[in-house]
Amino acid sequence: MIQSLFLNKTYSRQELYGLIEAILFVNGKAYDKKDLAALLECSVEDLEHLIEEMNANYKEAKRGLTIIPVAHGYQLVTSPLYHQEMKELFGKRSENKLSPSALEVLAIIAYKQPVSKDEIDRIRGVSSSRSLNLLLTLKLITVSGSSDDVFQNPLYVTTERFLELFRINSLDDLPALSQLEWKEMEGFDEEGFAETEENDEDISGEGENTEKETLF
Repeated sequence: MIQSLFLNKTYSRQELYGLIEAILFVNGKAYDKKDLAALLECSVEDLEHLIEEMNANYKEAKRGLTIIPVAHGYQLVTSPLYHQEMKELFGKRSENKLSPSALEVLAIIAYKQPVSKDEIDRIRGVSSSRSLNLLLTLKLITVSGSSDDVFQNPLYVTTERFLELFRINSLDDLPALSQLEWKEMEGFDEEGFAETEENDEDISGEGENTEKETLF
């Protein structure tokens, strides 16, 4: 149990700003909204107002930081105002990337979850084993129960890490299918993993011209 921060001290509003900033900075990744509110002994609504005020202050002062809603929480990130400068100074974070095949599998899971490997394979027309293993290793997906047997036919769902990586607050924030662009996602630097195969193994037995099942 976390000891109260308010046992021996009271905080001004400016100090609360600094406290939230320090907590998010040290935490690094998204901090659950409800947990942060409990830590600060305030309501979620009050926390949301504090974050709005902080972001307004950041923007007015042209600060290099901002706070974004991610994975049902908040994360401290660099401001998009200086995106180009950061790119020029530091370049790409990594040469690793998710291949189109891995992104395709991830998108199917994101929009159809929970979904089995058999269904994913039917939609793609190829075996998705390599892509699934990669996404599991990167903790972008996980197993959630099973349609028949947990060992024979597991169902896959996305994780909180997926929300953090794509910087969305919940699955409700996923873009419409018409807005999706199938291209490699560069700059992925989780543990140095990258998929080298462009496509997974064809399981259709009919070559590249086999008609795939529509995604939806």
